[in-house]
Amino acid sequence: MSTNAVIRVEGFRTAELYKHWDGSPNSTLKWLQDFNESFTESRGHDKNYKFAQLVRSSAIDAEKYNLDSSRDTGWGVFPVGSAHFDYLYRLRKDGRVDVITYSEHKNND
Repeated sequence: MSTNAVIRVEGFRTAELYKHWDGSPNSTLKWLQDFNESFTESRGHDKNYKFAQLVRSSAIDAEKYNLDSSRDTGWGVFPVGSAHFDYLYRLRKDGRVDVITYSEHKNND
């Protein structure tokens, strides 16, 4: 069974990145923190570019952060709110990353 995650960019309501396996904070948070801090520092909060560069980072930084490098499985782009997840990550405008479990998310709906 996989531990899946959804990654959202604050203010970008078009799509979210789905990570099928190893979406727990131990495996995913460091990558997202490094990416979001770096992007925010160099580009500010350009939500459209941030989402596009997040997708690219999942491939470019796959080896560094032990991300799934498969060309055919493991990643998806979904309309916001349509993918199931164990963890939800929100890349905030200020460079921080929120981590929310599925149960926390459902309790706040």
